[in-house]
Amino acid sequence: MATYYFKVGTGEPFTDNAVAGDDAVAKGQAVKTTSAPASVESWRMKYNFTTNSVDVYEDGKTNADAVIAKKAALDAAVEAEKTALKAAQVALDAADA
Repeated sequence: MATYYFKVGTGEPFTDNAVAGDDAVAKGQAVKTTSAPASVESWRMKYNFTTNSVDVYEDGKTNADAVIAKKAALDAAVEAEKTALKAAQVALDAADA
């Protein structure tokens, strides 16, 4: 396990630098944890204030596999948005007719 600092409120990764992290904690801008996984890229981590633990996106997968999963999820979200926008445009066109 590693020490990591996360933003207060959002739980997003802040830094692994002790000087900057301790300064942010003193200012009330970050929370410190010593239970962050050491071999996981920071973009995959998020601090869970309910459980006071670190959640990992695609836990159990390698960083490379997590990147592939994230890209697939983003692509699916884009396609869903395109479909919704197309349906909205069809409805608007039908209302104008």
